[in-house]
Amino acid sequence: MNIGIVGLGLIGGSIGLKLQSLNHTVYGVTNNKSNEIKAKKRKLANCISQDYKILENCSIIFLALPIKQLIDPSQNLIKAIPPKTIVTDVGSVKVPIINTWEKIHDLFIGSHPMAGTEKKGVNAGRIELFNNSKWVITPTNKTDQNSLKILSELIKNIGCNIYFENPAIHDQAVAHISHLPIYLASCLIETAYCKNNQDLLDLSGKLAATGFSDTSRVGGGNPDLGVDLAENNTINILDTIKKFKNNINEIEKIFEDRNWDLLEKKLKNTKEWRNHFC
Repeated sequence: MNIGIVGLGLIGGSIGLKLQSLNHTVYGVTNNKSNEIKAKKRKLANCISQDYKILENCSIIFLALPIKQLIDPSQNLIKAIPPKTIVTDVGSVKVPIINTWEKIHDLFIGSHPMAGTEKKGVNAGRIELFNNSKWVITPTNKTDQNSLKILSELIKNIGCNIYFENPAIHDQAVAHISHLPIYLASCLIETAYCKNNQDLLDLSGKLAATGFSDTSRVGGGNPDLGVDLAENNTINILDTIKKFKNNINEIEKIFEDRNWDLLEKKLKNTKEWRNHFC
């Protein structure tokens, strides 16, 4: 197929590389000349331009744009999308994006690949990013079923395991397992960064190993994404923060009371519960 990708950063670039390996012809749109040159050098798509007109013969278009641009899309982008083209996005918040695009385009289907790294930009895309990863598709009662079937088959061919879910439930789930960890990791880094004690900071930096690296990784990612998520999934993230505060307060009370038996019970529970997620 002829497939368009608007935005060739980590997700869009990785999609472009993978689709080309599957013999699809990929048309990529970048936001400026510098990114166009870099994307061409990396061969993220077969044809790359800043002009949305490049999308005119595409059967499917992936919108790999920041959440703000998905919720308030360019009129030039909207006008360039053919009426019979299937359109999906890769945003990690679904309800506000779907509310926008279902009013714009009849064949829009919300989706979210659960894959990524802390890298961003046109140099970040990797052909193997989606291997055995999860991709959530969030149809509604307005979703065209034939378009859903075509999109699902394409995503399966990319190498992903597909999950179909209600958009609102999706946003609640990712607040727990994807969005909250960003802010918790940020707090962890801030706590460890003892800027008023240089000796402690220096030693902590030398001793930090995989445990700290794994736990803090998402806190060192894209700040713009962190703000976008907060602005557009506020209620769900606030709910998870309140739950976490209750849990950390319980831990604090356990320490104050020196209640090590209760601590052991809590740690045993969480060790067992972790198997649900990993």
